[in-house]
Amino acid sequence: MSSVLPPPQRHALSDGTLIYSFPVRVFGTFLANIYVLRRGEYAALIDTGSGTEQSNADLLSGFAALSEFGEKLEWAELSRVVITHGHIDHHGGLDFVRTLTAAPVAVHELDHPVLSAYRERIVLTSRALRAFLHEAGVDTPGVTAFMNMYGAGKTRFVGGPVETELRHGDVLDGVLRVIHTPGHCPGQICLRVGEVLLSADQVLARTTPHLSAESITPGNGLSHYLHSLDLLDAEEGIALTLAGHEEPVHDLHTRSAAIRASHIRKMERILNICVSPHSVQGVTAQLYPHVRSYDTLLALEKVGALAEYLNARGELQVANLAEMERDEHAAPLYQTA
Repeated sequence: MSSVLPPPQRHALSDGTLIYSFPVRVFGTFLANIYVLRRGEYAALIDTGSGTEQSNADLLSGFAALSEFGEKLEWAELSRVVITHGHIDHHGGLDFVRTLTAAPVAVHELDHPVLSAYRERIVLTSRALRAFLHEAGVDTPGVTAFMNMYGAGKTRFVGGPVETELRHGDVLDGVLRVIHTPGHCPGQICLRVGEVLLSADQVLARTTPHLSAESITPGNGLSHYLHSLDLLDAEEGIALTLAGHEEPVHDLHTRSAAIRASHIRKMERILNICVSPHSVQGVTAQLYPHVRSYDTLLALEKVGALAEYLNARGELQVANLAEMERDEHAAPLYQTA
């Protein structure tokens, strides 16, 4: 990927609202989209990047580049900061942003603790992730390696108070309608303004959003995610979807159907693999044979979410119950029912 960032864009809505977008490099060359919504004197910053030095520099540059559109907006003039969900690539820059503006912060109530009690969230999630990895069949050295990967980059964020907790159906500041879409993250929200949907990581243009098992974090998982897709499918009149990563989506319902189909294909492959018993790690090795490093952890989490979904519906069954009764450390081996 080129180190040259795509230029900022401006989207003009039918009611005169303007939405500016620009990318920031959140980890290496991985990009996240930042949005600035402008309606009259009201201005909202939506997401903040990861808080790395590069991400913060891109945030400043992108914000300054809005002047190329004739937009005269200073950081101190922001009316609101909105965090779409509690993942570090979206909220990690909040500490930095708070040095630039006193604008009140809004986040969904389920992700409020991520911003206000961050260390506690990391400790609790780390414990749950470690337990999941053991259950997935990862050996002790592998668990240690994955936990080190998970913890990297998560110590710089401090966090602080949140002024506004959001809930499904709220209309924030009379401008942004909140649609609670858990699955990718417990407190993830999409924001509807006029004919535009800000979809965060619920719907992306090219990739299927990452999922992890609900056993790691309640509110995650495929069941929650698909229900959230249902909520978006019920929205009418959306002409443009602006996501947390990648390009705009011009046909939300077609893209939603493609994401569903992708999950179905993966689950069919898992059922085929599990004609003979496999651990989650064993399934992952066959489903994603070429992934390495941190992508292996993401693959394990995704397979865990899909296996959890299939097991809850009786399509996968645990084949080694007797072994698990004898040995509390035995990982479940899943077999197609």
